[in-house]
Amino acid sequence: MSEFWWFLSHKAIYALPVFNEAEQLLYFEFTAREIDAAKKYRTIKAQIHFMLSLGYFKAKQQFYRVNLRQSQDAKYVFEKYFYKTNTKLLGKINLRTYHKQKKDTLVLLGYKNWSSEYKPQVESYICELLKFYPKSHNALRQLLNYFDNHQIIIPTYRTLQDMFTAAFSVEDKRLETTISSISKRKQKQLSALINRKNGISKLSIIRTDQKDFHYTSVVDEIKKAHKIAALYKFAKNFIPKLNISKNAVRYYADIVEQYATSRLRRLSKSQQLLHAICFIYNRYQQIMDNLIISFIYHTRLITSDGKAYADDALMKHASGMVVDFPRLAQFLKWFPIRDRELAHDELDREAYSILPEDQFPTMAEYFDGNTFDKKAAKWKFYLSSARLFALYLRPILIAGPFVFYKKNNNVIELINLLKKHYSKGKAPSAFVLPENIEATIPKNMLQYLKREPTDKNINPHLFEFFVYQKVYHHIDRGRLCCNDSVSYCDIDCDLVDEALVDDVEKIAAEFGYPKIPIYCDKRLDDAVEALNNAWDVTIKNISENNNPGFNIKVNKDGKQDWSLLYDSSEPLDDAFFKTLPKTEIADIIMFISDRIGMLDGFTHMKDRYIKRKKPDLLAISACLLLEAFGFSTTKMAEMSDIKLSLLKSTREDFIHIDTLCAVNDMLANHIRCEPWRAAGEGE
Repeated sequence: MSEFWWFLSHKAIYALPVFNEAEQLLYFEFTAREIDAAKKYRTIKAQIHFMLSLGYFKAKQQFYRVNLRQSQDAKYVFEKYFYKTNTKLLGKINLRTYHKQKKDTLVLLGYKNWSSEYKPQVESYICELLKFYPKSHNALRQLLNYFDNHQIIIPTYRTLQDMFTAAFSVEDKRLETTISSISKRKQKQLSALINRKNGISKLSIIRTDQKDFHYTSVVDEIKKAHKIAALYKFAKNFIPKLNISKNAVRYYADIVEQYATSRLRRLSKSQQLLHAICFIYNRYQQIMDNLIISFIYHTRLITSDGKAYADDALMKHASGMVVDFPRLAQFLKWFPIRDRELAHDELDREAYSILPEDQFPTMAEYFDGNTFDKKAAKWKFYLSSARLFALYLRPILIAGPFVFYKKNNNVIELINLLKKHYSKGKAPSAFVLPENIEATIPKNMLQYLKREPTDKNINPHLFEFFVYQKVYHHIDRGRLCCNDSVSYCDIDCDLVDEALVDDVEKIAAEFGYPKIPIYCDKRLDDAVEALNNAWDVTIKNISENNNPGFNIKVNKDGKQDWSLLYDSSEPLDDAFFKTLPKTEIADIIMFISDRIGMLDGFTHMKDRYIKRKKPDLLAISACLLLEAFGFSTTKMAEMSDIKLSLLKSTREDFIHIDTLCAVNDMLANHIRCEPWRAAGEGE
């Protein structure tokens, strides 16, 4: 554990609290029973010190021997409870009184002093915590909650260190025992990732992020997935045996991400294998994320280019029609007064000189009411782009283990059909669409999947892109999932087992949160009751026509229909808001950033071996907005001029719970201090 972190923890837990006005008002507000306990002491000095001890104990579960003359809190308590007396605040109380006040406070609040008899129980609890919170400061936070729920005073700094050291040792031995069951062959494969014989280690190659959406980057990412696929399958089956949480898996994987392989090689054999297993598990899922994002990007690109091509073709068609209408008028005027003695060839030559022969079918289609078919133009473009989706989309579809959220869906059947054909290296010309699959394709779509309308068979390239469009559509709707990815897995993969839900009361009590199940049940019951009441009230108001904003009418079939009424004559002016200038949210974020130094709070997830320690202000502002409004990274990149790669890296590296909490604290502190600062400047 880091000595610097322990220093910060020591200061946060054991240092004398420094209260602001709101905290003084909260912690020095005493009940009648507490005031009576303070009055048992003979001197006002002892009474004030008891009240201070009581307030500090409520805040930190610690005792402090305070110098009343130097304490602002003592002055606050004196002015609030003893303002009628003429007593002066003098120094510290004696040790005898101090120890008596400790005992009285413990009895008053129902707490127990720390004893060595609690040590085995607490160490065992820390061992359980480390399975879920391998970071010591997270485990300590849960341990403090444990002490609070069991009403035990927090032990000394040295005792905490000793218990954590012992718990880490026990956890390491437990993991080492489990890891020792791995076969020698698998151990050798995992060790080969970290060990380096010549040049760059395999681990350094695997953990390199995909740079862009170009062909070489996509192919390299697919190669990395194939290289570690077997190890990922092993890790996926082995990690449940470790009995650690997803949070712990991510922590051990992050260590591999952060540290150089030379440093990892200094770890013990079991530690190397543990980190390698967690890294492979996490990294493979990140690679699948990257490939799916690449698939979405290129599918959108081809689709948007197809739309642009169809729009351009429609414009050319319309402009051609406009040009040919005067020629058609000229032809119609000429035809009745033509020379009747003209030979057939001469007649054709003169007619086509007025209106070209190839325009006759176009004009006939127009007068028949057949407009330009934009959809046909799109699919014509897709056919010309066959090489693009063969290079970019086909390899990703073959590599991605897709599943549908429901069973027996035809999109999985289509995916498996393409995988079965192209994974064997067969050419598109050898592809034959089974009749039962063709029967599932909508009839109005079949004509577009053929090179020519008269063709008997579907074109394999067009059918391939038809499948890619369906895959993209279902991924975008959240129906098609990849359970071996981070962001595109089925929600069922993130839900806990039903057996755990049945034991929620036991688990909540074990971790010191006994009220959570009761609170959740009550909240759900209250929400359902409120929803039912709102439904009944709404139905009643509609039936009795009590809603002035609704226009209810009866249709011809006797059913009720409704629409909203808008009163355009009602003025929507506000004297205050009317004077305020309109400001973009992004500009507000920029302004706040300048005032509070927001970028200092967004630290990189890795604390070393990084080039960019601070995020780009524009990118971090965009990431905050997309998180606030629920946009995807891709959507934000489309809406703004910021590159998708920059947004993606900024979001992954700088947006996490620790940095958001830090920036939120900076903003809260600035808001609290700003009025006082302004008052000071005025003086």
